Parts: sequence; structure tokens; C-alpha cells
Amino acid sequence: MSYQENSPQAAKFSDMDLRVGQRVQLVIEAPVLQKYYTSLIGYVENEFLMLRVPQEDGWIAHLKEGMHVEVRLFSGVSVFTFKSRIDTLLLNPRNYMLMSFPNSIQEVRMRAHARARTNMPVDIVEAASAAIKATGFHLHDLSGGGASVLGPVALGPVGGRVRLGFRFKLEATQMTEHVELNATIQSAEKITHENQMGHQVMYQHGIQFDAVDPRMLLLVHELQ
Repeated sequence: MSYQENSPQAAKFSDMDLRVGQRVQLVIEAPVLQKYYTSLIGYVENEFLMLRVPQEDGWIAHLKEGMHVEVRLFSGVSVFTFKSRIDTLLLNPRNYMLMSFPNSIQEVRMRAHARARTNMPVDIVEAASAAIKATGFHLHDLSGGGASVLGPVALGPVGGRVRLGFRFKLEATQMTEHVELNATIQSAEKITHENQMGHQVMYQHGIQFDAVDPRMLLLVHELQ
């Protein structure tokens, strides 16, 4: 399945599949754009949402009652966005806030073809060559549907099969993920790579994943 870029679509509250403890992002546009992650405590449909007051560097974020914010949350392969207002701040003893219930909700499906630059390490779980015995592989860029993989040896011929392992933490969920994906080598070339040790011969591979994993889509979204 291929997820393409969509225009925002109207969504229902139930489409978000909200769960207690779910991570959400708050975006405040004035005077400087600020973004915070926090978690959902609960809600009463058509009345209010209850969120934890976000923290920044161990301190409570400077929010005010009456402040308007944009709320973003990630569910499956979609980003949901809606406007809300901080109605009540209750800082002691629990640090939570009551927010207005959304009047309208927008949904945008995350794009499998969107790419982000990264230097994230990658494990070679299976490969046609001896690459599974080598270390030092990392990503040059990543999308939900594939990646560019750099390493000290070739993974195999074009058309060869590999299985890659990824470990990363998602800010949106605060979860450390271990994802393994089967893929096909689309291209392979030997290049000269410059690093702190000087010039080094590396092998760059274009990889296409067999399936789109929502966790990888969300990682790309956070890396952009």
C-alpha cells in the first residue's frame, strides 16, 4: 500500500481513537512558534479535554488560561489537528489543564514518499552477502517507503533481498521502537565517503521496503 499526500479532510472525533495517556503535541504561534508534547488524562465528549501541563527542561511550560493552541496527535498513518483553548489551569497538586472541546478536526495522511535526512544506525538482520557480519551501516535518508543505506560492504546485488532493523524513540509516543522490515535493493554503488578519518570507500544502497510501517512514517514526520 502506498500513502500519498492528501489535502486536509474533515474528521470526526471518534476517528482519532483517543486513549488515556496518549501523547499529543501543542503548537503555540505567538509571539514565537513553540511546540510542546504532553499526554491526555481524559475527556468528556462535547464538553472538554483534560491534558497534563507540558514541561520544558524540567519546568512547567508558561501557559495561560484563555490561550488558544493548536493540538496535533498521531493515529495510525494520519495526523489529526484541531484548535482548542486553555480554559482552566490547575497546577497544584497535579499539573493538569482543562481545554475546550474541538469544533472541527482536520486529518492529513502522512506521506510514504516524504524523505528526511538522517544519520541513524541500521542493523543488517538478513542479507545475500556477508554484510550481516559487518557493522557501521547507517541511513543517509529515510522515507516511509524506503531508505538510502551506507555501509562498509555491499549488501548484495540489485534485486537482492535484505531485512533491516531500526531502533529509535518517537517523541509523539515516548516509546522506544524496534522495527524490522523486509526490503529489496533497488540500486547499489561504491562511493568515496569523507569522514573524520579521511577518505573511506563505502557502499550506498537504495532500498525499497515491502510494506509501509506507521512507526516509520511517524519517525520521518518527526525528522523533518
